[in-house]
Amino acid sequence: MSDNRALPLGIEPPIPHLLQGADEEELTITLGLGLIARKAAEAEYILHGIYVHLVEAEKAYSQLPVATGGALVRQCRTKLEASPLADSCKASLAEDLDAVEEGFRLRNRYLHGYWIYDDESYQWLTLKGAHGTDRPEITFVESGEVWKLADRMQGLCSRLLHWDTAHFGEPADDEDGHQGLVSRKRI
Repeated sequence: MSDNRALPLGIEPPIPHLLQGADEEELTITLGLGLIARKAAEAEYILHGIYVHLVEAEKAYSQLPVATGGALVRQCRTKLEASPLADSCKASLAEDLDAVEEGFRLRNRYLHGYWIYDDESYQWLTLKGAHGTDRPEITFVESGEVWKLADRMQGLCSRLLHWDTAHFGEPADDEDGHQGLVSRKRI
């Protein structure tokens, strides 16, 4: 790509033709989708750790693989309901599980949808197949919505990690030599 004026912060893509002709809206969406993918993967990793603790597995990967996304949330919810944890602990995680499941649903719409920019409304039109129906999901989305979802997913990751640490944390030293609880997946 000989003209990188549209690329923020001097980004030099390894395969320039993929971004040739991209405008600011396309770059905003592309970078935002990447952040959503990263934060959703982080949430899945943390949820897998919580699931491992809820089923009291000796090692994380000694169990059969669990699902991803919304199915992983539902598996965690099922194990949480059967756990001996206090109801208040269950309620706080259940609230976050609901929010994460909604985040995964939106992530799927954004990452698995087809994006078309509508010049009349100055919004993106997303088209995605919907499970259990013969009609697609059709939604208008503004560029900033992908960034808001990435930010929301980051906050949920922090809350999930905090919950995991509070209920299943193990003592460890930090880089300053202070001991505290850390979230640890038994690998």
